Amino acid sequence: MQKSYSWFLPTIMFAALFLNQACASKSTQALSNHDRAALGPITIVRYETPGILKSSGTETGIMALATLAVPGGSALLVVGDAYGKARGAETQSLIPDFGSMVMDKFLECVNQTEPGWPELSAIREPLKEELNDTVKTMTIELDVKRLAYGSIDLTRGGIILDRGMDKGFVADGFLSKTVVTMKDPQGDVLWQKSYVYLSKDHDRGMSVDELEANDLCLLKEEMMFAAEKTVQDFVNHLNGKAN
Repeated sequence: MQKSYSWFLPTIMFAALFLNQACASKSTQALSNHDRAALGPITIVRYETPGILKSSGTETGIMALATLAVPGGSALLVVGDAYGKARGAETQSLIPDFGSMVMDKFLECVNQTEPGWPELSAIREPLKEELNDTVKTMTIELDVKRLAYGSIDLTRGGIILDRGMDKGFVADGFLSKTVVTMKDPQGDVLWQKSYVYLSKDHDRGMSVDELEANDLCLLKEEMMFAAEKTVQDFVNHLNGKAN
């Protein structure tokens, strides 16, 4: 029996990857200096931040086995997210809004790193759906796709497709996935970039207990650090300084 599970688990994991492939965002080329000069006023908006997911190592393992065992078990990917969000509901009320953190840091960072950007304004109230024709300017949209902490199943949310399958399927710590999109006044996409922050990638992996100790002190620190890394990646790419 154990022998059969040794190949069956990876098979399910790979199936989950393909189911999530549509969620992966593609990066367009960075904007040239000439492009930036012609942009005109820019309105920065953000979408509602999703609830944070929480899972212990045991829970992550049980859900993976359930996905294996149940016919049509891939549907449990959605159930697993709902369960993780329910587990994180209490934490949600005690932590800052990650999307708001990213917006604030983005506004701070753009002009500091590259003077000469057009005038920036912000709509701070999060959007629940896509912008309509009420905004007539160029826009930069910030969209947090996923937040999680604890024992994180990287096959969910298309995360492993962004990071690469060679880096493992599960990691301990905090995770965020954010997409930034620049659109012209007609709604056409000019530039887009996604960024996944994972504690493990920065040698900052921590357990649920460590992240929640002392009134979630380390979790809040991780969120701040993740917001900084996210904005740094976006602004560098936007200014043509990184891929």
